[in-house]
Amino acid sequence: MFSKFLEEAGQKNFRISQVNHAIFRDLVTNFSEITTLSEDLRADLEEKQKFSVLEKTKHVRSKDTEKILFKTDDGKFIESVLMRHKGRKTACISCQIGCPAGCVFCATGKMGIIRNLTAREIYEQVLYWNRILKEEYLEENPEAKWNGKNPPHEARVRNIVFMGMGEPMFNYENVISAIKFLNDDKKFGIGVRHITLSTVGIVPGIEKLLEEGLLVNLAFSLHAATNKLRDELVPMNKTYNLDVLMPILDKYTKKTGRRIFYEYVVLKGKNDRREDAHDLGKLLQHRMAHLNFIPYNVNPECGDDLITPDEPEMRIMQNILLNEYDVPSTIRMTMGDDVDAACGQLANKADRPGNKGKIVSIVEGNFEPACDI
Repeated sequence: MFSKFLEEAGQKNFRISQVNHAIFRDLVTNFSEITTLSEDLRADLEEKQKFSVLEKTKHVRSKDTEKILFKTDDGKFIESVLMRHKGRKTACISCQIGCPAGCVFCATGKMGIIRNLTAREIYEQVLYWNRILKEEYLEENPEAKWNGKNPPHEARVRNIVFMGMGEPMFNYENVISAIKFLNDDKKFGIGVRHITLSTVGIVPGIEKLLEEGLLVNLAFSLHAATNKLRDELVPMNKTYNLDVLMPILDKYTKKTGRRIFYEYVVLKGKNDRREDAHDLGKLLQHRMAHLNFIPYNVNPECGDDLITPDEPEMRIMQNILLNEYDVPSTIRMTMGDDVDAACGQLANKADRPGNKGKIVSIVEGNFEPACDI
């Protein structure tokens, strides 16, 4: 993170390694805690370098999900979510402030695009979660000593999903740089099989990803199985429609050997009919595909005409897909809707009051973060 500064200051490689280990493995919270460095070097870093480019302004928690509202150096706000599954922790991270895709059911899309996040702003979200998990572990195990070389499995983020604010393919270079940082064994050490990149379907970005050779999991925001309906729900379909997208997704599957996760936000009366299930089956049959049904999470920003579906209707769709087309699917459990952290609810809402969920901490302001996964 501070390699360039240390190199220009004449520091040797082992010093750079010490700093990286302290930040990413020991999870120090400021330069003064890096006791492997001299006092002079620590003071120099403190004076000339910014330890973090994100400021935690609010942290809210529910039973299985929590989210942080971060403020960037230029005063903008982003949200990041931690999901606590049995045996693993998953971080849902943002890559843009806002999003240009404009999906009709997504609060982030209603913001439009403000700017891309830097690679550091992306991976620092995970760094914050790891520090929180370390603190929790030491509180629960007062006799334990932290081992940065081999941290406890339960005390670190194990899975990353780029499903927060933003379209990763529109911030391609910074997202890829962040993924390489997250994958680096000397930093986060998260395997590419545990990193999922979600896209609305930006063909040039998927083609670049094929050339990278990173082999991350790919999730495609489908939401409709016909171009007519997808044009309505996902405006980006008018630029890259299913006739163009499906062949490039097939190419990704063939090259990587990985199945594609197809994301499908279910909207009552719009895409939850039996005919929609048959359209999905015809589209995904004979493909390496797994469909995730995501019940729509209500967003006031998206209007009153979008309604959460009935579970029996989703079950009918699921049965049609499996029994008639041999397409596996999952009805995804909603996590985080009680703290506005569920899928499609992430947005920059720093100006909206509210106290949903248990407030862990507030640094400044009165915010209602709307982070959804």
